[in-house]
Amino acid sequence: MKLLLRFLALPVLLPFAAAAQLITGPLPADPGRAASALPAPNAAQRTTALTLPFFEDFTSPLEGAPNTTRWQAATTAYPNLGTTIRYAGGGAYVSNRLAVQPLTRGTATLDGLRGNGLPYNPTQPVSYGQIDTLTSQVIDLSGLTPASNVYLSFAWQAGSVVGAPTNNTNSSPTNLTLEFLDNAGIWQSAWTFTSRGNSSRFKQQIFALSSATYLHNAFRFRFRASGSRTQNTDAFGLDYIYLNSNRAANDTTFQDIATSRGLGSPLRTYTSMPVWQYNAATTSPLNPMVTATVNSLTATGQTPTPISWQGTVRELTTGTFNATWLTGGRPIVAAARQEIVTGDATTAPLPNNAAPKRLRYQLALQTQETNPLTLPNDTLRRDVDLADYYAYDDGTAEFIVGLAASNSNPFSYVALAFTANQADFVKALRVAPVFNNTTVANGGENNQPRPITVAVWADNNGKPANTPLATATSILTNPTAAGQTFQEIVFNPPVPVSGRFYVGYGQASTGQFLNYGLDVNDQLPTGTLFSNTLGASNPDPWRPVTLATPGAPMLRPVMAQTYLATRGQQAISAAFALYPNPAPAGTAVVVEGPAFRQAVLLDVLGRAVWQQSAAEAGQKTLHLPARLPGGVYLVQLALPDGSTATRRLVLE
Repeated sequence: MKLLLRFLALPVLLPFAAAAQLITGPLPADPGRAASALPAPNAAQRTTALTLPFFEDFTSPLEGAPNTTRWQAATTAYPNLGTTIRYAGGGAYVSNRLAVQPLTRGTATLDGLRGNGLPYNPTQPVSYGQIDTLTSQVIDLSGLTPASNVYLSFAWQAGSVVGAPTNNTNSSPTNLTLEFLDNAGIWQSAWTFTSRGNSSRFKQQIFALSSATYLHNAFRFRFRASGSRTQNTDAFGLDYIYLNSNRAANDTTFQDIATSRGLGSPLRTYTSMPVWQYNAATTSPLNPMVTATVNSLTATGQTPTPISWQGTVRELTTGTFNATWLTGGRPIVAAARQEIVTGDATTAPLPNNAAPKRLRYQLALQTQETNPLTLPNDTLRRDVDLADYYAYDDGTAEFIVGLAASNSNPFSYVALAFTANQADFVKALRVAPVFNNTTVANGGENNQPRPITVAVWADNNGKPANTPLATATSILTNPTAAGQTFQEIVFNPPVPVSGRFYVGYGQASTGQFLNYGLDVNDQLPTGTLFSNTLGASNPDPWRPVTLATPGAPMLRPVMAQTYLATRGQQAISAAFALYPNPAPAGTAVVVEGPAFRQAVLLDVLGRAVWQQSAAEAGQKTLHLPARLPGGVYLVQLALPDGSTATRRLVLE
């Protein structure tokens, strides 16, 4: 029964019976939100009230809690449910990763996860009720009258990239409400959207503050949501909130052309990769089709607006590299939504040096706008690491992915493919665990530390080999409260790989089935994700996986190019070659290159499994024993000057 309850709150989007399937579902917690530091509670207190105009399109911060200049800071516990000002709430999350086709870059999302990334109800598998709120700071409307034509407008969306909100019922209230604070300190309802279980595009609403009870020196407005208190399924997006006088009921369009969806990855295959692997590529790893979207909020029927744009890239580590990867422009028609802008990152080749670097790719619109309120939404940016790891994801999760729970399958594995442009070593695997927080008594797995086994596999005709090159075990702790998205499991020693290789994790059929972050804003190349639920004894255990919710699992191999050699030694090693390679077991292997004193064969764990006898020391032909199992080995050559050279050898 506990096994069943464990997944009641998660939509299992693939049948359990199939051998190669993974589950995907909403987040029961979001470590990425905890990583965005919450303002201190006293940050909510302003010494002076705001004045008109009030404008917010959530372009700042790029990610995290709403700007406390305009919004009351979040609280970590849900507050008093009374009608007075004591009911402040919080938890709204600003980002450009949860809304679907937002009006402008950056939206506020209200859902069932608090500002610290934890659910409102961490003890039950299913719970509905009050969730996030977004409350303005005090706004001084004194001195205004109903004739001042004060209006509040905003754009809202039902649902998010996670999917549609739940259908509203008595047992699962799912809605979004706008309230105004009157001069008696009472919150008055102005508008409510009640979910019917469907997603919507962003829609605009406008409301007059025509009652004198709202035109006082301590006015506030707030949005509050109801829905699932255990995960991020029931989400509502907010954007382009504008409060001002001298407006009209039809004042819902603006002379604003803005960026919308974020930049695609400037790398062709990955979102990050080791700098030496980038440098070793024979064709540019940069993406010839980097895309973003632009919206025009101008009223339908007006003349198209000519605009231009420029894409730049800047190296942040030292600031010594700046280049332009895109210039262009065209007229944007009025009320255009999601106009696509495309650029070619290969037009700005990056410095081909060995230093790790972080690069900031930026797209800036030149719209000829003069309104300082709307200028910040004309720019998008995305950072790329050329460091020591590969990634398909952007570092943030919107969903979870994991192996389906089973009481009968053998030890199961998930594997993700990567390709090394030159021989390398996997020294660690970074994973992004997502604990479900529900207590064991209520069918969950609580926050207890969890064991994990990670592995590296060689390629076997486009699939992982049946037997891993190496495995490592560790204990994962719940990262959410600390804001620790990734945890690293180290291979000791690092695992030699070349060409296509695989990394992943495994779990025992009787273990606790932990899920991992899934980034739905970045996608995997086809044929890179595999699952093995049949066991290593099966002659063909691996099956390709197509996720029901497409995205990139957050599994990152950390590489160690210099594990067995310094850069000078690598140059020496490059003077040697082995032939044949791959070689059938028992075949003599010839070493081509300078003289050496002795050859030693190392397995993937760095252990010597064979060495030349004294009688054959230094001979170019290596008579390897037929008993050696197939796999990846290292031939280590002792050189006359005391240094060593190392070459990779595959035995079949």
